[in-house]
Amino acid sequence: MDAVVNGRRGVLARMSEIKAKEGDKTAKDEDTYGMLLLVNEMMARGFEFLPVDIMKSHSTDFKVEDGKIRIPFAAASGIGESAARALYDAVHESEFYSIDELSDRDGVTKSVLDRLRAMGALGDIPESDQISLF
Repeated sequence: MDAVVNGRRGVLARMSEIKAKEGDKTAKDEDTYGMLLLVNEMMARGFEFLPVDIMKSHSTDFKVEDGKIRIPFAAASGIGESAARALYDAVHESEFYSIDELSDRDGVTKSVLDRLRAMGALGDIPESDQISLF
């Protein structure tokens, strides 16, 4: 789903990559290609997608937000369904003020947080509760 955030060009580029694999396609590639076909058709009809957001995305469900579709955690590459559920639960169980505090919660692994960080899904949440005096 990372290609979806890059718009229709990103979707078509990812489809071309998968198509170019020919005999080396995995079952995951085939599934991804089918999903991208659907997304491409939706985009052609005017649907827009919003990127994964730590505070707004659901664990597994695509949600409508301001007439656009918010991508869930589980649709991001590198985040499985169980990790997405754990992340969603951790975010919504109580307030947190830093990435460090979120990472201390059950089920939220460093690799999931690294993936979200790379996607820009953590927004302006500070890395640490530590305050620099200098």
